[in-house]
Amino acid sequence: MLLDAGLIDNDSFMKLHQKKVRQIDVMYYRSDVNEGGSGGFYGGMKIASSMGFDYLWCMDDDVWPEKNCLEELLCHMSPQTMICQPCRTDQNFMDCAIIDINMRNPFCYTTTMRSTIVYSDEIRTNTIQIKTMPFEGPLIDNNLVKKIGLPKKELFILFDDTDYAMRAQKKTKILYCKNAILHRQIIQTKNNSNLMGWRQYYEYRNQIWFDRTYGENFAVRKIRPILLVLDLFLRALVRRRPSDFRVISKAYSDGVHERFGIRVKPGTPGESFRQGIIHNESVVADEQ
Repeated sequence: MLLDAGLIDNDSFMKLHQKKVRQIDVMYYRSDVNEGGSGGFYGGMKIASSMGFDYLWCMDDDVWPEKNCLEELLCHMSPQTMICQPCRTDQNFMDCAIIDINMRNPFCYTTTMRSTIVYSDEIRTNTIQIKTMPFEGPLIDNNLVKKIGLPKKELFILFDDTDYAMRAQKKTKILYCKNAILHRQIIQTKNNSNLMGWRQYYEYRNQIWFDRTYGENFAVRKIRPILLVLDLFLRALVRRRPSDFRVISKAYSDGVHERFGIRVKPGTPGESFRQGIIHNESVVADEQ
């Protein structure tokens, strides 16, 4: 697409391509392997940070910012606020600001129960301090990147942004900026099949690791992952989904033992989950 639009002259792998288009420097790097969203943001931020830019504006390829979005984000950046997150609310999507992540209660073990959420239409001020953000539009001060490092690429997808926010809060505030508008052009539809597959594997594996890493007490670090797995097992039993047990068991084992990276091939549905497992028992260390 970029090649067809004339924004780049070459799309070969493992090389940083540069071209000036309408007085704008366009830089493009294409990995030769699928590293997931986590690996993509890791690689992109690593390149941009090393080039000495003041700020890194991170977003997926399916989002579209309003013309004044960057200007609105920059208005709120400061030495005390080194990450600003835009608002994604439009006619197709209702955004939310997560103002708390409960890392104290072992019984809050699902995504909806763990977070205190304020929807953007309920926010009465231009900004509100938040505890986490998606990698869909955050503006990040490069000085912060140099202090806390890059996203954890080994997570592959999911929880990489939450992990990064947890690390960032040791150095800075994170602000949700209601007047900075960014549109999601692809809205994910809810999967009504109740069938677990590769995506659920990464979600539960990474959540288990996240709780064990950031839990504020023993109960959250050790007991909450077990309660999550028991709840998932019970749901699978009620739904008569025996294939779900393989997903849940592997997610728990890999999360507890910190076996990261691509452990299950993307696109693997629940019924063929066993065939999608990549048999590599090496533990990938966190590079941070």
